[in-house]
Amino acid sequence: MVGTVAGLRVTEPAEDSLPEGAYRADKDECLPIARLAFTDTPRPATARAVREFSGPGELPSTVGAMWVTVHQGDDARSALDDVRKALTECSGSFKVPGAPMIYRDLEPAQAPDLGDESVGFRFTTSLSGVSSPATYAVVRTDHILTTMVVITDTLPRPLLEAQLAKLSG
Repeated sequence: MVGTVAGLRVTEPAEDSLPEGAYRADKDECLPIARLAFTDTPRPATARAVREFSGPGELPSTVGAMWVTVHQGDDARSALDDVRKALTECSGSFKVPGAPMIYRDLEPAQAPDLGDESVGFRFTTSLSGVSSPATYAVVRTDHILTTMVVITDTLPRPLLEAQLAKLSG
């Protein structure tokens, strides 16, 4: 999906910065969350599309990203189980080797009641003394995961709903 949805500009990123299999966490129990922090998924995907979205205005700034991944077999369901487990086991802060940020204050967040099942969480990123929130929703629809992240506390539900409607249409 590219265009304007619910007042947000949706674009393809200039480049997809995900080097396949490159992300790790300094704590194994945090790996599913670390992968999602870099537009990846906890389980391998057979296909992946990433979009960024920004607010209205002449100088829009990116406020979030959304990515859709297709999984084989039961991997989409297992990926959500991996995230739920990480939410209970990954405590304190964690780092991704090679990345300058520290991820802290991981906690569950309200999951949207969409798709077959969903999970929500948030954490704070810290870089050079500057902190920023990140709120996530991961929605499973059959063997497809739709993941959204925003750098605020509120997900733009109409955009997520529009994306999910495209999957069932």
